[in-house]
Formats: sequence, structure tokens, C-alpha cells
Amino acid sequence: MKSSREAQQIWQEIPVEERVRRLAPLADHLFARRNEVAERISAENGKPPIEALMHEVIPSIAMVQWVVGAASRLLAPRKLTLAWLPQRRATIYRVPFGVVLVISPWNMPFSIPFGHVITALATGNAVVLKPSEVTPLSGEIIGEFCSEIDLPPNLLRIEQGAGDVGARLVAAGPDRIVFTGSVATGKRVMRAAAAGAAPIPVTLELGGVDAMIVRADADLELATSAAAWGVAFNGGQVCASVERLLAHESIQESFLARLADKLERIDLEHDLAPITHAPQRAIYDRHLADARERGLEIRCGGEYSADRGRLRPTLITGPGVDDAAAYREETFGPVVSARPFAADDEAVVAHNAVDYGLTASVFTRDVAAGERLARRLRAGVVAINEVAATLHSAPEIPWGGARASGFGRTHGAEGLLELTWPQVVERGRLPGFEPKRLWWYPYTHLQAELFAQLARAAGAGGLRRRVAAFAGLGRSALQVMMRAPRL
Repeated sequence: MKSSREAQQIWQEIPVEERVRRLAPLADHLFARRNEVAERISAENGKPPIEALMHEVIPSIAMVQWVVGAASRLLAPRKLTLAWLPQRRATIYRVPFGVVLVISPWNMPFSIPFGHVITALATGNAVVLKPSEVTPLSGEIIGEFCSEIDLPPNLLRIEQGAGDVGARLVAAGPDRIVFTGSVATGKRVMRAAAAGAAPIPVTLELGGVDAMIVRADADLELATSAAAWGVAFNGGQVCASVERLLAHESIQESFLARLADKLERIDLEHDLAPITHAPQRAIYDRHLADARERGLEIRCGGEYSADRGRLRPTLITGPGVDDAAAYREETFGPVVSARPFAADDEAVVAHNAVDYGLTASVFTRDVAAGERLARRLRAGVVAINEVAATLHSAPEIPWGGARASGFGRTHGAEGLLELTWPQVVERGRLPGFEPKRLWWYPYTHLQAELFAQLARAAGAGGLRRRVAAFAGLGRSALQVMMRAPRL
């Protein structure tokens, strides 16, 4: 970490306006080479080039543009008014942590770490990036682009390797960790981050079993098209993919019939990403076997392509489906489990019954009712008549979840500020005039009366009572200043 810390000391002294000016060319560089970068990501990860363009390259361009436009405003010092200390003033400054360790996943191997790198650099940090060992080249592309702009040497370092490398980097003592991955690995990162002399703050994004709620008045054509894409894009290998469907009982059969038809018509070779990480098949097999053992209906899918490179989009339903592994655990594949509900209250209870809470969506023609329902869901991002996974591409929206989905936020103002810590500098309002304080030693009965008057003034209601209370406070303060000895 030594070289990173040295680079960061140089970088943090550069005003934020200049830092973002140096980062700004990344947007143009990425746009100029967008198709080339998409092809390189596709070649490594396996996803269709159009998905690499839509979900990796374009959101990264948008992230640069947003950070360049917003960072100076969000990181500006903020003055505070001190209601009970009017003679003092305070300013909050946003201070970079130092070295930020980014540990990123294989499913979105470019856009996820790129967004973290850009926000960390804009806030004045150095970055050590450990890409997934499954997709190391996508991390190298980030390093390649950052080497083309004006950054201090070693401000961004790429460290390749498996979990042992990640463990070594955590043990090396970065100042902040941003991790995206499984719950099990996230817990290990937390334990390691807490093991040193100074606990390391962490941001964890740990996946989801995200739900789409379809109310009785929903546009079924819109909702089924959204569900088909939400289930299957990137081969379902997305933390915010649709893995649960809650459809109103009055429209469930019609909804499921249309959805099954659309899932079956997805072009496996052209539109469906292959299984990027072979060990995922073990999870798919376990979830499918569990569904069959429970006697659940597999409406479509449930089988691999001839070369076992892809799992056909799969729809599971039937009584008791909400106890199935595929319903309660993250499959991370093109598998969705569906159950009916009779009223919004039931949908809320069913949604919140699982341990995860990353994203959700509500489909309805009554947008106001949909928003009321959304506010009751335990999920970090809820979309109305849109699949919430799309919103990860919006740099303004803070991204993160609740419960087993982790904590902390990336993207948006919250994500930018999370890579800094607030330092308060407080001083007198009149430089050079610093009287001794009324609350300093020695303590006397006059001070006791002063603070009793202060409490009375704070709680006084009505104009006449407040004026009287403040008059009493003024008399007590004058007595302390004139009669009480001060050390």
C-alpha cells in the first residue's frame, strides 16, 4: 500500500475541480472505442456484445459525466449554523479516506469496478482494484484507460488473483473497502476488515432475490416483457435480476402463460448470455432438484442447452413455491419462481419474508398506489413499471440494499460521499475575540441557574414565554460573567 499512499497524498492536495477535469476525458475515450471495449468484455465474459455495450460501456460513460458534473458541488465545504452557540461557527469538510480497495465481481466485470474507481478518484482517494479472477482482462481495460489520462503514478493499481490475493490486500490495511459479491465472501471480508488495530469501514453489495409485484390492474403485455428481460438478461447472472414474481391471483394464470411463452422464445445463441462461471451450475442443479422434489411445476425451461453452456429460462410455480430454495435463495441464473397474492398487504409480507432486499419492481396502472406499496417493501431500489435492474445504469441513483443484500451505497450523491469522511472545523465567529466560557471551571450555583434557564428557554412555548425565558437566560449569563470566578 506504500506506493498507493504516496500517490494519494499528492492527489488529495489537488482541488476537486482539477481532479474531475483530469478524469473528464475518460468519457470521450470510452465513447470513441465503445464497440471495441464491448467486444473485449464480451469475449471474456461471454455476454452478447450488445449487453456489454448497454450494461457495461454506456453506463461507465454516464458515470464519468455525472461525477464530473456533480463532484465539486457535493464535496464543497458546508457551513453550519449553531443555534445555541451563535458566537461560534462550524464548517464540514469532506476528506478522502486514503486508499480504497475495490473487490469486484465477474458478472459486470467492467461497469461495476469502473464506477467505484471513478468515484474514489474524484473524491481524492487512491484505488487498488482486484478484479474477479474469472474476468481479469476487464479490470486491465480499466487500468489501460486510466493510464491515458493525467494521474499520478500508482494512483490506480490493478492486483490480479483469486481469493487469497483479496485476503492479502485486506490484511495490508486499506482505508476503505468496496466489495461486490456473495454473502459468504462479504462476511469474510467484514471479519478481516475488523481484525486489525483500526477497523476498516466497508461497503457491501451482496446480491438479491429480487421480486416483481404485478397488481391486478397492470398492463400484462408490458409486465411480461419486462419480466422476461429481467429474468434472462446477462443469463440471469445479475444481483438485481427478477428471481421472484408475485402476481395478483386474478391475473396470475394469464400473466404466467404470456411470460412462459416469451421466455421460451428467447434466442439462446443470440440473446442469452452463457454461464460465465461453471460452478454456478451446481446452484442451478440444486434449486431445480429441490423444486422437483417439492412437486412444483416447471412451466418452461429447467434444462440446459445441448452443450450445457446455457440454462434455458426457467419458470417455477405451484403451491408451496415460497418455501423452495429457488424462491428464498439467490440462484444467479435465468430462474424465476412465481406465487399469487390476494391483496397488497399480502404481497408486502411475502416480499419482505426473504432475507434479501436489493431491488424490487411494482407493475400497476395506478402509479400512486404502486408508490405506496413500494414504500413498504424492504428493498434499496424500487421501480414502478420498470425492472429495477435497469436503474443500476443511472449514476444519479444510490445503489445498495438491506439485510442480506448488504449495506452502504455506491452511485449517486450517497455513494460519492461514502468514499469520504466528514471533518468538522469549529471556530469563533469574531477572530481575535475569545472570552472565557461560561461553562468552564470552577462550577458554581450561578452556572447551575444559568443552565436551568437555558433548558427553560429551549422548552418554552409561545412568544411571551420564550421572551421571558430568554430574558432570564440573559440575566443569568450576565451574573456568571460578572460574579463567578474563572480559571
